[in-house]
Amino acid sequence: MKRSRIKAGQIVLTLIYPMAFFCFLSLDQRLDSWTTPIAALILFSLLWENLTYLLISNLLTWVVAIPLWLVIAAPKEEQTFAIFTASLPFIILLYIGCVLIPEVLIVSAKNFIIKEFKRRNTTK
Repeated sequence: MKRSRIKAGQIVLTLIYPMAFFCFLSLDQRLDSWTTPIAALILFSLLWENLTYLLISNLLTWVVAIPLWLVIAAPKEEQTFAIFTASLPFIILLYIGCVLIPEVLIVSAKNFIIKEFKRRNTTK
């Protein structure tokens, strides 16, 4: 029972991440600093159980949240879609370097620390 609750929680967390990403994209005018998105990124990274959930969340972000944001934001400004598609290679590189790699490192480090802590406690 406990294992199924943890798995359900991870699935919910995996689905919430793209929604949170969409909300941060939608708050572009009202977002005064990057502190909140960075704190959310670190929080999600600490809550993910393994890299599979992290990668699924990021894939859902790129497949669902970003196109949805483009559909909503494109009518507001005429050239939003053109600017976004022209800048897409740079956006992807920045996303990988500034979001995906730090998330992977945080999740991997957290899992390593937990594994070492469990190993040390079981050998005593």
